Amino acid sequence: MNAFRAIYRFWVSLMTLAVVVQIGFAGRGAFDAADKADKKTLDEDSFSNSFDPHAALGTLIVIGGLLLLLLSLGARGGRRIKFAAAVFVLLVAQLLLGWNGQSAPWILGFLHPINAFVILGLLGSITYREWRVERMASPEPAAAAPPA
Repeated sequence: MNAFRAIYRFWVSLMTLAVVVQIGFAGRGAFDAADKADKKTLDEDSFSNSFDPHAALGTLIVIGGLLLLLLSLGARGGRRIKFAAAVFVLLVAQLLLGWNGQSAPWILGFLHPINAFVILGLLGSITYREWRVERMASPEPAAAAPPA
């Protein structure tokens, strides 16, 4: 088996998990900011600090998407390359939506979480396919011959 395919399979699984955690960080940031607003201690820095884990992990996920694309090239699967490229494009778009969402919240801010779920769906689909292909490619253990 190609080592790149194995690494690709594990990496796409890790990416899928990271996006789930990223969505959780967004919720945490929103509720933390709401709690600070209730206490009248919410300023711009305090609001931004609520979303620091979300922003940091988001940047790492985009870098991970680039690595996924490079791994897909090593795995030499045309379908893998296309899907990894699509993931990377969506991740770059997600980063741009996050950076510019405040300038047009009803358009860019609205699209940011929608795009997150599209990314999660695509990564989840790739992960499922990779593990399914691996399972189908693994030889079944031979049945033991009855004792003579």
